[in-house]
Parts: sequence; C-alpha cells; structure tokens
Amino acid sequence: MCNVDDELIFTDDEDEEQWDKGAGKADPWTLLIVDDDPGIHTVTKVVLSEFYYDDRPLAMISAFSANEAWDILQQTNDIAVILLDVVMESDSAGLDLARRIRHVLDNQMVRIILRTGQPGSAPERKVILDYDINDYRAKSELTADNLFSSIIAGLRGYKDLVTISQLYNKLMLAHEATVVVLADVAEYKDTDTGEHVLRVKRYSEDLARFLKENGIYTEDVDEDLIARIGLASVLHDVGKVAIPDRILQKPGKLDAEEWKEMRTHAELGAQMLAKASNMIGEESYLSLGAVIAGNHHEKYDGSGYPKGLSQKDIPISARIVALTDVFDALTSKRPYKEPWPLKEAKQFLIDNQGTHFDPVLVDAFLKMLEQQGYVDE
Repeated sequence: MCNVDDELIFTDDEDEEQWDKGAGKADPWTLLIVDDDPGIHTVTKVVLSEFYYDDRPLAMISAFSANEAWDILQQTNDIAVILLDVVMESDSAGLDLARRIRHVLDNQMVRIILRTGQPGSAPERKVILDYDINDYRAKSELTADNLFSSIIAGLRGYKDLVTISQLYNKLMLAHEATVVVLADVAEYKDTDTGEHVLRVKRYSEDLARFLKENGIYTEDVDEDLIARIGLASVLHDVGKVAIPDRILQKPGKLDAEEWKEMRTHAELGAQMLAKASNMIGEESYLSLGAVIAGNHHEKYDGSGYPKGLSQKDIPISARIVALTDVFDALTSKRPYKEPWPLKEAKQFLIDNQGTHFDPVLVDAFLKMLEQQGYVDE
C-alpha cells in the first residue's frame, strides 16, 4: 500500500479559472477510482470535488481492489474514465483488469488512466505496447494540474467515442430503414402488408441466437451471423421487384411460363445484392442478403430452386430463412388465405423435415417457439 505523502502529490498551483464550473444540472461524468490505498481515494475526491467539464460535474465511484472494480464495471455501463492502480491483490492486478475490460467486457469506450506508485512493476513502454490503456502516470507525478489534465483528456476522448458511436447507430438505423423500405416495395408488389419481412427478421435472429446458445451448428453460427442475419433476411424476396405485376398479382394459378419467370426472382435478388455488396468491398448484411436471396428457395432434399442444392450445400443462413419465411407465411393472414392455427403450422414443419427443411433446424425452431411461450390453440 503506497503512502499518500510520498507517492501522490497535489500542489495548490492550479488557477481557479482552470476549473470549468458549469450549472451542474446535467448528468455527471462517471469516474471509477481503483486503488487499494484509501488515502488515494480521499485525496483524489477532495482535489476533484469542484471539477466540471462541458457543464457536467464528476461522480466518483471507489473500488479498493481489481475484483471489486470488475463487479462494478459489469453493472455500470456509463463509466467514462478509470483511474487504475497496478499493484493491488497481485503485482499485475491492474493490468489484468485492463485486459478484461477490453477483451471480456469488450468495453472499448472507457478511458483508462494507469497510475502506479511502483513504476518498476509496470514499465511504461511495455504497458503502452501490450495493454490498451490511454494514459500512464506515476503517482509521484500527479499534481492537481496533472490530474486535471489527465481527466480532461480522458473525458474528451470518451465524449468523442460516444459521439461517433451515436452517429454510427443513427447511420445503421438509416440503413435498416432503407432496407425495410426496399423490401416493402417487393412485398407490396406481392400484395403483402410489408410486415412479413419484419417478422421473418425477428424469427431468423432468434433462431440463429438459439442455435449458438445451444451449441447447434457451431461451425456455421457465430456472432457475426447473428448480428447480420436479421437485416439480411429482410431482403430475401427483393428480386420480386423485377417480376411483372401481372405475375405477382395474378389471382389464379401461374402457368408453366409464368412460374418459370417467377422463379427467377431468387437469382435476380442475389445479383442485385451482390452488386451492392461489391460497392462496399467487404462482408456485410448485403453480402449475406445476396446468399439468402439466392438460396432460400432451395430445399433440403435438393428439389428446390434455382440450383437444386441439398442439405449442407445450402448455406446455413438460407436454410434458416427458408424455414422462418414459410412459417410466417403459414401463420399470417394474406389476401388469399386466413392464418393457419399454430398447431397446424408446426405440424407442417414436422411433416417436411428432411424434404423441404433442415430437420435439425426444425427441431431447434420448435423448441425455441416453446421457450418463447407459443402455445398451440
């Protein structure tokens, strides 16, 4: 445990004007102090007691060990800056915590200021190279001015990251809205309400997540697929925009030539989305959407279209959407039919295991529905 007088020096050399005192009405910034010396907490809180930045005060939380800090971090998602000691329960407790914050919690937002009273235990060059920290200070260097500067720099970095994250989220929402509108165009041409694609999105996301949580198809289902399949599935029938209305909206049965033209929507959709994906130049929901659009009419026994693929030659994303698309079509009201009772729709999936649908996915989907509280009428 370090001695406050020896290791942490706060002088009175700060100018009162340096402290940006705002109205104090906004939510405070959250600072987590992690140190096994109670004196460090006391002095830090005294020095920062009148701290304001961007018209917001500072709320300070204390943790006296890395383990205590870990518990706090798992329960608190708005910590902006961490003042982190190195040597606590062990010589590397602080560094181990920093690694867990970045790689286990996957928290890349919080700014970490490493403070040590024993610089030899954590050489600065090695720490900066090996750990994702944002500032490194020996406690003996921390005058009030230096602490102020470090906190300001940390908060600025955190604020910038939050702003970028918010802009990214808004951009993704705009992308999603554009995708849904595009999908709605295809669905409206096919006389549906447009809600179908949103239900397929939810079912597909839920099923992919269920597969991963239950260790099913682990070689194919990862976090990336779970993140992208919902939005990608929305575009599964986008190729229908190229199909003439006289075919899509024909009230009677399609003849052989009309059915042949209707079936081209799968490949047309795949081509449209692949072209858009190539403009981005990397894997995205568009590239996955191209896979789904081109393969969701394939059947497990090889009797589907456009390529007659079977079993695991059909991509897992398309096998999932083939199932969720049909299930929602059966259980939803359409202009030409009433919704099937849940019991009958589930029986249809069971009856078509191994022919139309992947039998493993059918079993998983039915279990998922049961867990979600879907009860047979």
